[in-house]
Amino acid sequence: MIFERRKVAKFQEQDCSLTLREAMEEFYSINSKLFSKPDPLTNWTELLVHHDVGHVFFGVNTSLLDETAGDCWTFFATDMTFKEYKDYANTPEGKKLIQDIGPKLLVKSLIFGIPLMCKVFLRSKKMSRKWQVRGYEEYLDMPLGEIRKLFKLEILKY
Repeated sequence: MIFERRKVAKFQEQDCSLTLREAMEEFYSINSKLFSKPDPLTNWTELLVHHDVGHVFFGVNTSLLDETAGDCWTFFATDMTFKEYKDYANTPEGKKLIQDIGPKLLVKSLIFGIPLMCKVFLRSKKMSRKWQVRGYEEYLDMPLGEIRKLFKLEILKY
């Protein structure tokens, strides 16, 4: 698993001109060696789709530090509750994912991620409203930069 943060796609630009739909396709394309696009047929895969939309909206990739930042965005800047997040982590798939990462990398990402977490917290407080985890469909054909302006979201820079 890649640890360091790096810009790998257009959706990681603040004023990205791609629509949310196009940015999602870009996200799945650049991550095709890691995973395939999930079909939201089960609770688990539906959560994965929402998680992936969050990656795109908040402009974070799949490195471990960006996953840490993405989780913080989820806690502070979305309508997902801690209970929902905990339920997601407690699924068999969620537990396996955490086990695959391992305790050392998880602790390392938390320690090295502290500055990112602070930035995410402060930026989430400046947003005009929280991102709806289950309400992204209405934004699919809107440019990502415009959606971020609407929410007053300032993504993390690389």
